[in-house]
Amino acid sequence: MTDPQDQSPWANPDKPHGAYEVQAVGDLGPPMPPAPELAPPQAGYQVHPVNNMGFPMPPLAPLAPQELPVQRPATITAAMWIWIAGAVLSVAVFPVLFLTNTEFFLDQGPESDRAAGEFGVRALALIFGFLMLVAAAPYVAFAIVLRNGQNWARVLLTVLGAIGFLSTFAIMFFALAAQVWQPGTAICIVVLGLTVAAVVLQFLPASNRYVR
Repeated sequence: MTDPQDQSPWANPDKPHGAYEVQAVGDLGPPMPPAPELAPPQAGYQVHPVNNMGFPMPPLAPLAPQELPVQRPATITAAMWIWIAGAVLSVAVFPVLFLTNTEFFLDQGPESDRAAGEFGVRALALIFGFLMLVAAAPYVAFAIVLRNGQNWARVLLTVLGAIGFLSTFAIMFFALAAQVWQPGTAICIVVLGLTVAAVVLQFLPASNRYVR
């Protein structure tokens, strides 16, 4: 039997007892060279984009701050919706005035033509409503353009707002003279307030930085 204290046949006699040396052997027998040492990691890395063909592309130039897209401020969004709301309400002013004062208009004519008078009042409400719809269309269109930051749309909305303010003010006096004046007058007051709010919002500092 082999003495357990004898040296292992794999031990290197030139080294202390218990030290072993293992050499990597390839498939065909000769020893393989040691693996090359990896270069130490660098502190910084530079990444070059590669296109679909595998060739490196030059690095992209950084964007200047003025070239970055500007986020739409809440003041412009609010001004747009206020313009649209004011335009929609202005369409309802004359129809509300005519329909709420139908009895007053019918009392001005003969009793025999009451059915014709009702038809006439409704026809007038429809005609004036359509005319107000045509007048309100530019407000809606320019408000949508203002959403994209166009300064010319803001200028036109300001001019139209001044014209609309004076027109609504005159309609309010006409509504105050009617027998049932409350609904029409309330709509006029709301439209006047919305017009002032929209003009102020579109000229606030946040809006000025966005509009170009």
